[in-house]
Amino acid sequence: MAKFKPAPGLEEKLALMLAPAVQRIARQVEIEAKRLAPPTKTWVTVGDDKVRPTHVNAQGQVVPGNLRFELDSMQWDIEHRGVGAHTYMLQPGDRSSRAIANLKNCRCSMHRDPDGIARHINTGQPVVTGKKVTVTVSVQAPKVVEAEVGTVYPGGLVAEGTFFMSRAAALVAARA
Repeated sequence: MAKFKPAPGLEEKLALMLAPAVQRIARQVEIEAKRLAPPTKTWVTVGDDKVRPTHVNAQGQVVPGNLRFELDSMQWDIEHRGVGAHTYMLQPGDRSSRAIANLKNCRCSMHRDPDGIARHINTGQPVVTGKKVTVTVSVQAPKVVEAEVGTVYPGGLVAEGTFFMSRAAALVAARA
């Protein structure tokens, strides 16, 4: 049986030739991840002098759509509802947070941005190291790891992960 021994430097040259193809595959992952990424949501108060301090502090807070806003708890909710120092709400007026005082007469709203996370997903340039080609698809945004894998808040409140990056990679791999 004959053995094949590549000429010196052949594997490195092949890696250089394959780098553009690897980058095209990574761009497909980026496109799918952008499609699957959850929106972000922003806490918005009406901005007048009647807005309670806990909501003033939440003004402008941005979180991925599957996660909860974190607000300071009102003393009554801490003492009578056992919510702890923070109240975690899916949206203004969210009763699942177990807060009552932090919800009563709330006039806040939220703004959804469908591309809030997607606009931060990028594909890097190919890096060839010897016979290895690496292209990174990354996203850098607040709480993006929690959006991907989910999280558990105090009081047993759960935010399921969206797994947008891992699902994107799996979809592209399934096409190959």
